[in-house]
Amino acid sequence: MPLRRKGKSPPFLSQEFFIQNHGDIASCFCMVFLIGLMLQATRNAASLFIAVQHNVTQNANDSTDASAALNVLYNNGWKDLCGIFFQMLCWIVVQAVIQEYVLDKVNRKLHMSKTKTSKFNDSGNMLPIFIASIGVGIDLIMKENLIPKIQSLWTGYPHTEMSFMLKLFFMLQVAYWLHMFPELYFMKTRKEEIPQKVTHYSLYMVFISAAYVMNFTRIALVLLVVHYIPEVVFHASRILHCLGMFEIAQYGFTVWSILFVPARLITITLSILTFWFGLGKADQSAFSIASGNFNNPTFRLACLLAVILVQAWMAWNFITFQVKRYRERSAVTQKKSRQDQKKKGKKEKKSKDDGDAVQNGSPKPRLKED
Repeated sequence: MPLRRKGKSPPFLSQEFFIQNHGDIASCFCMVFLIGLMLQATRNAASLFIAVQHNVTQNANDSTDASAALNVLYNNGWKDLCGIFFQMLCWIVVQAVIQEYVLDKVNRKLHMSKTKTSKFNDSGNMLPIFIASIGVGIDLIMKENLIPKIQSLWTGYPHTEMSFMLKLFFMLQVAYWLHMFPELYFMKTRKEEIPQKVTHYSLYMVFISAAYVMNFTRIALVLLVVHYIPEVVFHASRILHCLGMFEIAQYGFTVWSILFVPARLITITLSILTFWFGLGKADQSAFSIASGNFNNPTFRLACLLAVILVQAWMAWNFITFQVKRYRERSAVTQKKSRQDQKKKGKKEKKSKDDGDAVQNGSPKPRLKED
């Protein structure tokens, strides 16, 4: 369904035309793939983009019963790039719908500043995705029996076979963070914000893609859920702050500060248990990219160091953010106290002058207000 546009249309094929209608253009491309799936001549090519590829079908429990359910599993491969491209187009359409029918309407009513508008749009687009990812991630963790059986994070590696939902979850995650790069152009992001956002999106995409390619999907699934929980609180609090609900937002930021530290500690602990102890005991010297086995000391140490360094970087940014907020609050409090003292001093001086005038028997004349 095309998105509604108000106002004068920009020139056809101009830069503003693509920015204003990028959701419609992406939806047209999606429709091309869907129509190709219905035609016999293009069905095989279109299915590469729409259907989940690289499936491995196994009979459940080696049963010969015809009514036994088939356990359909999937592994990764180059065909996943086609599916990720199609899902990236779908994410562009979803974000365009959220932006136009929800966020832009709120922005027009509140008339927020450019800085607040940018923060509100970022949090408003990410919050639904994070909430959905947490819900699906917890469901997958329960189905895969990853909790409370922590040893299942590394037992049986390489985990080359995935369920349909697990594979789709990681493909959607990679496609989402990949689509955020063209969104920088579509959303007219300010130049001073681009480096920080590019770093943010790149870390997500690199870590999720590496876990998917190297078959560390189980540990990556748990770590993503742990990471997204405080992120949901943070973005919800930032939305409330932009909407003017400062007291509720302050409580939200406090909860985020409390959840942030345990999330970092849990991430580092699970990473050490998995890459250093769990996979270290099951170390296999037969390193093979073809078989998906990346369990050797070099890759394990690189993965562990990468996780720890990113957690340290996030902790540093967190501390810097908290110190900045504390200084801003202190400056506001000191300014307010100085203003109160000045007002109090003026009142005391005025009352003293009035008292002196009364004692002298002649009240102080007051000027008439214009």
